[in-house]
Amino acid sequence: MKMTNPYIRQSDFDGIGNVAQHCDLSKLQVAINQALEFDIIPLFCYEFMDDVLKNWNNTESKYQFLIYGGTFTDRAGRLRSNIGLKRVWLYYSYAQYLLINQFSDTANGQVRKDSEWSIPVPLGEITAYSNKYRKMGREACSSVLDYLTANKIDFPLANHLACGCSGTCNCGKTKKMTGFKFSTVKK
Repeated sequence: MKMTNPYIRQSDFDGIGNVAQHCDLSKLQVAINQALEFDIIPLFCYEFMDDVLKNWNNTESKYQFLIYGGTFTDRAGRLRSNIGLKRVWLYYSYAQYLLINQFSDTANGQVRKDSEWSIPVPLGEITAYSNKYRKMGREACSSVLDYLTANKIDFPLANHLACGCSGTCNCGKTKKMTGFKFSTVKK
């Protein structure tokens, strides 16, 4: 299967987590989509993320710096690090993938495949490992929010992120994102 996400590739997980070369790409794609819908959009707001995704390949330095990160000077004159929005998305995606990858769908429901040469990792350990990556995602998100706070002029749609998208900004954070193709898997 070929990954259909134009923003994140399997190779982007190098240095983030252990995604096997021959992993189930459909599960990885589901994890990336779920991370966007249930983690990234609620963290950054629908309108802001829609703008970022529309400008993902924009060579303008402000978008490249937001997406890929780097160092910046905050309003107090301190040197800070922006880990990058893409890396935030990768951490949350990998946390999702760890949970999804343990099970396979069959005609008789969900099963866990174990071979005679492997020892299954208990679900509690996998959940703890997944939570570790979610925590890394939250820390990375904090660095991106610091960057956005220091650069409000460049990203006017980010001015209301402090409100936590409580509904007063009319961001519609649960709306479907543009640019993604969701499809139903058929036999």
